[in-house]
Amino acid sequence: MKKIHRFITKYNREDDYLYVKDKDVLHQWKNVLRLNIGEEIIITSEHKKDFLVKIDELSRERAILKIIKEKINKSEPEKQVHLYLAILKKENFELALEKATEIGVKSITPIITERTIKTGLNIDRLKKIAKEASELSGRSTTPEINEIIKFEKAIENSKGEKIIFDIDGKKLEDENKKEVSIFIGPEGGWADNEINLAKEKGMRIAPISPLTLRAETAAIIASYIVLN
Repeated sequence: MKKIHRFITKYNREDDYLYVKDKDVLHQWKNVLRLNIGEEIIITSEHKKDFLVKIDELSRERAILKIIKEKINKSEPEKQVHLYLAILKKENFELALEKATEIGVKSITPIITERTIKTGLNIDRLKKIAKEASELSGRSTTPEINEIIKFEKAIENSKGEKIIFDIDGKKLEDENKKEVSIFIGPEGGWADNEINLAKEKGMRIAPISPLTLRAETAAIIASYIVLN
């Protein structure tokens, strides 16, 4: 059975047709994937609806898609989890972002901490990775990928229950808050003054495991634990 491609994109609906005009999406369909007239694909968006459609027209300017079937997409978690992750090596950060997206986090923010070594990331590339991971995992939306900020500013910006993960913290009980911000430090761990600041701001400090984990592993596991 041929795999049906799935895409998150904006569209306009008129009766039983969807109209797509996003140039990047059209380029991908026409020149990269080489989709054909009559081919079936799935379209979804922040409206939380999945459309099985047939391509009626495809050009550089627009695509006209005939709706075959539509259904509500229930894949998005009710709980909103915001991941604040210290900047890691490029491939490690991208792995954590990809898997956290598949798990269902609401937003991802790269942060600079006292022990952060690298301070640069390609945000546009991260957004592309997040979009592809969302499409492959069946999500109806893509997590917000924010610009790089410092740890102190991240605490100010964070929403809901705030948890900083550290091996010396207190084990989490059932986490039933509707919105949670989680903080994962760099490979060298959090500096003492950062842990002290977190305590001053009323953040919970919790371990992920009694074992020492790589930062990207910690980000993936923490995202799953808090969401589930």
